[in-house]
Amino acid sequence: MDLSYVIVSHNRRDTLLRTLGILERSTPLAEAQWETWVVDNASTDGTAEAIAEQFPKVNLLRRETNEGVWARSLAFSQCRGRAVILLDDDSYPADAQTVTRSIAHLDAHPDLAAVVGRCVLPSGELEACALPGVMLSGAVCMRKAALDQVGGFRREFFRKAGEYDLSFRLWEAGWQVARFEDVVYRHDKHAGGRSAELAFKMDLRNNLILVERFFPPAYRRAYRKDFTQRYAAFARHHGHDRAMSEAIAEARQWAQRERTAGRQTLSPATLETVMQWGLQKQRVGAWAEQQEIRRVVIADHSKNLYATFRAAQRNGLTVSAIAENHPALAGGTYRGVPVLPDREALCGRNEGVILSNVNPARVEARVAELRERWAGPLLTLWYPKTLGGVPEAPVEKLVA
Repeated sequence: MDLSYVIVSHNRRDTLLRTLGILERSTPLAEAQWETWVVDNASTDGTAEAIAEQFPKVNLLRRETNEGVWARSLAFSQCRGRAVILLDDDSYPADAQTVTRSIAHLDAHPDLAAVVGRCVLPSGELEACALPGVMLSGAVCMRKAALDQVGGFRREFFRKAGEYDLSFRLWEAGWQVARFEDVVYRHDKHAGGRSAELAFKMDLRNNLILVERFFPPAYRRAYRKDFTQRYAAFARHHGHDRAMSEAIAEARQWAQRERTAGRQTLSPATLETVMQWGLQKQRVGAWAEQQEIRRVVIADHSKNLYATFRAAQRNGLTVSAIAENHPALAGGTYRGVPVLPDREALCGRNEGVILSNVNPARVEARVAELRERWAGPLLTLWYPKTLGGVPEAPVEKLVA
């Protein structure tokens, strides 16, 4: 069998039924060559009954409790497809070529574990994980053999950051994860059944687990501080102070577990692949030398900020400000440097701007915003790729 779809859902019957209908109508494979698995996380809205009635060929796994998004892993061992497309209950391939080209690309590249797509929201905005070497679990075609080798998502990641844990393990096992801008998924982002407070809590808690589990001592303290500052600021801005206190307390318990059980520190090669500390230092240095720049603004208090800030320092650059428009972060400081909105950060005697954000969903739009106020040298650190193998122009050259 060529393909297995895997979807996890909780109390979102109508949304899930719509997605199943789209897959039934649009999957470009013979009926015997694909299947769908739905993990129903203890829905009480008639989800299971509706699937049985309207989509009797769908394989349904019913759980007695809501076990979160990691529960999609419960279907992996039973999937018969050599490729597995992971979807949310409101995401789906945008066209037939997304399916056929993804599978063909996996077949042609035996070291590739995941073909990650460009995920488009109803507004036209994009969605992606903050680091380009990490899959997006609602818009990815995976090699079944890779999942069999490293295992699926882990139970502790009820929601948020599970993709990082799995992607890190794939890279460490010798697999690759690649994103392509001409492989497209839609994500309708239907509301309902999701707790904002839980999301904020899990964002901080789970990112701190990643730090304790995978990072070496030299970086553990830096990222623990960075992630706490960033995610706590977002949560408190939205009135979820209690969620932050709970997240920090639970993360400390997990840190003790990691110390006791034995950390899974990533190899230097894997860390460089996913965090790009050395590559960013090299790119910042080459750019600064070419442009004769010594004083810069770093744009965005992003998940990648420490790597960019470190690269600037290692190249002897003065960072005058962090340009950040989100009200949760603007007005604070980052390692002694003021965090200011663009209108304040991009004035003065600055010679260049480095965009720290490497989230593929944000880079192009953020560059356009910066260009409204800054016409000088601008360095981006993420470059789009297409499935055809011909790299697109670097983002900063597209907009310079």
